[in-house]
Amino acid sequence: MQDACARALKALSRESLQKILMKGSMRMIKYLIIAYPQVMGAPILDALTPTIRPDTLRVLIEEINRGQLLTPAQIHDAECEFLRIINDLKLLPVDPAH
Repeated sequence: MQDACARALKALSRESLQKILMKGSMRMIKYLIIAYPQVMGAPILDALTPTIRPDTLRVLIEEINRGQLLTPAQIHDAECEFLRIINDLKLLPVDPAH
């Protein structure tokens, strides 16, 4: 599922990612960043910064920096929520090859 999330994230515009993040839970956002800091961390934080209050962003970063270890189920739930929102909002272009 990590590959599906990474591919989906790369295919999204910043505006689309912002829409997804505003629909998703803070838990989803936190878990995705903790689970995949190099792939999802910067794009998610860059998209969030102009859309949420600075104190909310600060709390999110503090939560991420606590070094919480995630279970596979927590990661799976965050990935499923992310992909469900993408699907619900119909934000990915259709690949004519598939």
